[in-house]
Amino acid sequence: MSTDQMLDADARLYEFRNYQSTMAPPDWGTLAAWKKQRQQIRRHLLLCAGLNAQTAAFRARGRVVDRYEHEGLVVENLCIETLPGLYLTGNLYRPKKVTSRLPLILHPHGHAMNARTTPLDDYSVPHRAMNSALLGFASFAYSMIGYDDDTRQISHRSLLSGPEKGAANTLGLSLFGLQLNNSIKALDYLLSRKEIDPERVGCTGESGGGTQTYFLAAVDERVKVAAPAVMLSGHMQGGCVCENAPGLHLEYSNLHYAGLIAPRPMLLLGCTGDWTHHMRERELPAMRQLYDLYKRPVSIDGFYQNEGHNYNRRAREAVYSWMVRWLMKGGAKPTARVGETETPVPARKRLLVFDKPIPPYKDAIRRPKQLFDMWQDLHRKPASSADVTDVLQVELPEKKDILIRSQPARHQYRGSRSGLYSITYGRFSQDSSIQARFLPPATKANRTLVLLRQWAGKDAWAAFCGKPSAPVRKLMDDGWGVVIPLLFGQQGSAPAEEFDRKADTYLATTYGKTTHMHQADDILTTVRMAQVEIGVQPDSMTLIADGNMGLITYAVWSFLHSQTQAGPLVADLGGGDLRAPATWAKRAYVPLLLGSGGIAGLAQLAGKGTGRLFGVRPVDRPLFPKTLRTSPKRASLAQLLAATQK
Repeated sequence: MSTDQMLDADARLYEFRNYQSTMAPPDWGTLAAWKKQRQQIRRHLLLCAGLNAQTAAFRARGRVVDRYEHEGLVVENLCIETLPGLYLTGNLYRPKKVTSRLPLILHPHGHAMNARTTPLDDYSVPHRAMNSALLGFASFAYSMIGYDDDTRQISHRSLLSGPEKGAANTLGLSLFGLQLNNSIKALDYLLSRKEIDPERVGCTGESGGGTQTYFLAAVDERVKVAAPAVMLSGHMQGGCVCENAPGLHLEYSNLHYAGLIAPRPMLLLGCTGDWTHHMRERELPAMRQLYDLYKRPVSIDGFYQNEGHNYNRRAREAVYSWMVRWLMKGGAKPTARVGETETPVPARKRLLVFDKPIPPYKDAIRRPKQLFDMWQDLHRKPASSADVTDVLQVELPEKKDILIRSQPARHQYRGSRSGLYSITYGRFSQDSSIQARFLPPATKANRTLVLLRQWAGKDAWAAFCGKPSAPVRKLMDDGWGVVIPLLFGQQGSAPAEEFDRKADTYLATTYGKTTHMHQADDILTTVRMAQVEIGVQPDSMTLIADGNMGLITYAVWSFLHSQTQAGPLVADLGGGDLRAPATWAKRAYVPLLLGSGGIAGLAQLAGKGTGRLFGVRPVDRPLFPKTLRTSPKRASLAQLLAATQK
């Protein structure tokens, strides 16, 4: 039996995007505007990948495990340490006779098991790497993490799915970031070799290797020419953990990221049989518009086939021609098609760097805990305040953005000394809907308390507001107004439960905000609403948060202090280890925040804000601003309320 039912007014409960959601082509604007925006996009990309000054400082260490000749070429089996204990395996093909420095092509591969070492019909990495070398290039084919028999330190489908997901998200640890770092470090090592020309570097890969191609070229301008195959799409952003990272597509699509490559030469490859079907009428024209801004129309082109998802021989030959044109002949004019030879590729067994799944080195990472410890060691130094702000993904709304959906006439509660008033509000820009109760002070005053708790549903919230506790009434008698909001996801409704279910699915944090992030928005919306509608300035408001809401409220309060003069904070932070990912995943699930410094990162925003914090371990005290008083003891709501007057 069907039942007519009104949907909740908060549109955010029904918004859920994923890797197959359509994203409009970018509006590049003017060249000057784009050059300014591209800096922000690049910084955001590195932030989402978890790559910082410490990861950049690690010096790649390469080992030539084996060297042999094949069909007039020299093939080297390489193992490169790209982060402490994390190794990349691959094969470097180069001409036997070298008379001058060689241009280099990197060859990441897609999601075909053993693709680096197996000549597959439509995706032969050995053929394209070997044929590139026969043309005179140094050519490095390397494995995705976990995708060949000599590279299984980490399971490929981990970190953004499975039991490690929450902890990995808080730290910004992802297969996306690890593989992007692998590509960067491979380039570091290869360009340290005297036979490689650092001014002539290309990169090409198919499918997931196409993803690696445009992200590497986006962040590393040492890549002079790119040819991502069958990947760039406005309606499919990549469906694997290695193509997604927390926050990566909250705002930007892969076209934005690929735009960072301009005006360097780029060849897009597409086909009728996959998500690049619309390349000729959508993605390629969008990229041409950007290259036109740079007055470099010859530097962008496409190759399109009536085929299924592929990097077949015809596609490879188109890329050989593109690379020869730009890396060997200066790009002056198109090069005639360069054909692929019938030369046999090396045997798979010969291309395997090791006969074991993990490199035989004592320091090699073998367990997830080792990976997490290594990553956290590289992320203890706080990120910049700008990066911490980017991670939070919040903003203090403008006054004109406050949406009042229903409330009493202002004269009924402005100046009132009794009663209980309901206000439903949100933001126009978010189409949000939040409920709050306002309890006016019993005496004239200009102090307001915003009380933040994790309610067990709307009924519990309404019952508390309808019959305030003695400590709340005492504050009202002492001249405090009290605002008690019901934040996003606290309603206990079916839509809220469904949102939580979807928000916990595979790759969810790449495309949408978590419940805690929406609640952070709502706290700021409440602060601005109280200013606009109740007439209380932010510096006259005190935020109070219990143990379930304390940590996320501290994050919001820190941001608020970076934007305006704000009042004090009184909160219980839960007594947990504030350096532990599990604490953040439970109490302030904001992906990337712990990896950006956690409490120490937020301290840069909090400045000299004042207040009292309970449930803070002595070992964590140095992370906070000195202007905050802390105690290791936990505090009940009554104790928190009493602390506002001390």
